[in-house]
Amino acid sequence: MTTPPPPEPEPRPGPEPEPEPRPEPQYPGPDQQFPQYPPPPPLPPEAYPTYSGGTGYEYGGYGAPPVRRRNGMGVAALVLGIVGFLIGPCSILAIIVGRIGLNRVARGEATNRGVAQAGFVLGIVTLLLWILGLILLANRN
Repeated sequence: MTTPPPPEPEPRPGPEPEPEPRPEPQYPGPDQQFPQYPPPPPLPPEAYPTYSGGTGYEYGGYGAPPVRRRNGMGVAALVLGIVGFLIGPCSILAIIVGRIGLNRVARGEATNRGVAQAGFVLGIVTLLLWILGLILLANRN
């Protein structure tokens, strides 16, 4: 017969072992130099907001005011092109004003390319019709 092994002694409650101390942070001494870094490059001028010298009560005070589109020449060319059917010299004005309107669209000052182009083409068509009508009227006599 064999005897059972003796039971292991239970751990006694007591003070827990102390944790390892943390190392102290290292602070530079009064004679130690910090590394010198070069200054950052300057920002480009467009990085700075511009302010319009208003009273301060307007909304959206940053930057320049939005660009107003100048679409009047295109509309005038279209109107002159339509009126050119009745009054012949208006078709010449429609061509001139339509070309100015197309130039403004090309420069980004206007947004109505189709209207200016329609006035320009109507001016050419009405001018050709008036010239053809005058030739036919002259040959009739």
